[in-house]
Amino acid sequence: MTILNRRALMLGVSAAALAACSSAPVPTDSYYRLTPSGAISPRGSGPLKGIAEVTPIRGEGVVNARALLFRKSTSQLQQYSYHFWADAPAAMLQRALVDALRAARTFDTVAMPEMKLNRDYEVMGSLRKLENDISQGGGRAVVEMELGLRKVSGNKVLLLKVYTGDVAAAGSDMPAVVAAFSTAVGQILGQFVAELGQIQASTVALP
Repeated sequence: MTILNRRALMLGVSAAALAACSSAPVPTDSYYRLTPSGAISPRGSGPLKGIAEVTPIRGEGVVNARALLFRKSTSQLQQYSYHFWADAPAAMLQRALVDALRAARTFDTVAMPEMKLNRDYEVMGSLRKLENDISQGGGRAVVEMELGLRKVSGNKVLLLKVYTGDVAAAGSDMPAVVAAFSTAVGQILGQFVAELGQIQASTVALP
């Protein structure tokens, strides 16, 4: 093979490699919102009198990272590439909790801390799990939160419990997984609001 032929062959191989690389689409980042689904029943006996402030949800480490998480085993978490929450999960959950409490008319007024109102109650929470469990082959959205209610006067805890939502994804695509997350969060909010509804107004009467 002559030098010219060798150079031509090398150029052809390089061109083919470049063409193959350029034909592969470049992944783009996708962003998702948590939109809790499920009916929220209004408090049957009417709202608890006073102002409830929903404090920021606590979330530490990767559980509150923008990248969505998946789990292949009981002890290992990994982040998806190119798939992110539209906001920090704890911030989205705080807003979802406010919306759920207002929809259920659980209190006279439900507010965020930035309103700086003279609150009568504090609704507190922490995010423990927000992960797609693929350890058994199919995806399952697993959400775990600790939620509680504190009466400011007397510093009395009225409710404190860990809630879990576990929902199978309808498919392996990310929109289906996110929909399962939203349903799981809806389950948790529904359970929490229902238990708040069991608190008797007479037992938490304000001064």
